[in-house]
Amino acid sequence: MGQQPNIELGLADLPRPTPHPGAPRRWKPKRPGELGGPDEVPWGGAFGTIGPDTGYALKLLAQRDIPVGPDENHHNVEVALATLMGARASHYGRAPVIEDAEVAEVLLGLGRGDAATDERRRTMTANIGHDRAKRRALVAAVDRDDLAADPADLRRRAEAGERFIDS
Repeated sequence: MGQQPNIELGLADLPRPTPHPGAPRRWKPKRPGELGGPDEVPWGGAFGTIGPDTGYALKLLAQRDIPVGPDENHHNVEVALATLMGARASHYGRAPVIEDAEVAEVLLGLGRGDAATDERRRTMTANIGHDRAKRRALVAAVDRDDLAADPADLRRRAEAGERFIDS
């Protein structure tokens, strides 16, 4: 906007040049929990096995038709499936994929039509969506070799009557 001719400006009223910020100083992590890079991420033992984007399992499950029994809570079964999918995916160090959903369904005995299996699953997944200890116990109850197995091999073994989760 132009200057009005009847108003005189003093030196204090004129715009001042602003200095540009200096070059940033070097930074190093100094706090105990800060990591300097991906190779410093703790792995295994008490830290568990971290998998990237394990929440993607919920998106994959939303696209699948989960065969839930009439007396089962869909949310609890979905959380149990997502938990097993995340455990299997982190075993391989990747995000969950459809194959993980297939393995989780076989491990939980979904679609078998066996009343005893359905009752065990109903008991095992009751309120699992709100209980972290139950989710950890579910993953601990699955043998690592079964968790990493091929879905076709697991289906064949399930048809032969094998149970995969110790409860």
